[in-house]
Amino acid sequence: MIQKQTEKKVENEIKSFVYAWYSRFDKGTSMEELKPFLPDDTVEFVYPTATLNSVGELVKYAEQTFSYIKESTHIINEISVYKIDENNFEVICPHTYHALQADGNIIQMNFIGRMRLTTNLKTKKDPSGNLIKVVAYKVVLQDAPKPSSIENIKETKQEKFSYTDAKAFVHNWFALIDAGDAINLMELTSNEPLNVNILGNKIQSKEGLEAFLIAQKESQNYSVHSPTNIVVKKYKEGFKVTFILNFEGDIKDIGKMTLSNITNWILITEDDRLKLSEYTLEIL
Repeated sequence: MIQKQTEKKVENEIKSFVYAWYSRFDKGTSMEELKPFLPDDTVEFVYPTATLNSVGELVKYAEQTFSYIKESTHIINEISVYKIDENNFEVICPHTYHALQADGNIIQMNFIGRMRLTTNLKTKKDPSGNLIKVVAYKVVLQDAPKPSSIENIKETKQEKFSYTDAKAFVHNWFALIDAGDAINLMELTSNEPLNVNILGNKIQSKEGLEAFLIAQKESQNYSVHSPTNIVVKKYKEGFKVTFILNFEGDIKDIGKMTLSNITNWILITEDDRLKLSEYTLEIL
């Protein structure tokens, strides 16, 4: 895998991780669920009301916060990833937070979040070091909190999943595409009949999609996929997801190619997770 392809794969993995990180809070996570994504001892978490320097301090603060928030949603405006060195990354993430508090008040706050992430860090909860770890986090409140409404929370959710989960899915999918990981891609694909049309290639089954993706990968010396402008809307039992996808690759017997397209997906809930059901692609 060439360096550029590796870097884009990691960037998509990080963006998927960040969306999923915020989604966990909106599902009512616990610190036990978050500990595998933290170092063993030292962290630097800075909130408007507290600065925490150890995992123990963070656990205590977070559990108090969890008990006060009854329901919430994080609306992520943008995620920017900056590579520091081989295993360390800084992420900037402006977002809007709507929360139903224990006192019944619903508030809206606009934040800019800064995460320091590290890869290949082995910990007691993750001795293999496969998981991305959050080693530092700072959130800055942009303006005074203001009243919100329960509709602002509910409109982003479809049962247990949210717009944030759908965006995490998009980046995870293309990280797996650039890794050539057809097996895990099929874990994200519905077992029901599919409605796929990729540049005239019509596919109606999971097996057919797997064969297409493998053949496509084998025809490329490398590929880099960059999804942007992801828009999510509720659709029946799942979500309709539209985004712009930039493709850069080197095609065997053809050469280097750059394409941009509009991609439309339908994600459905199946086996207690989001899965791809429909996929259409139109070249810009």
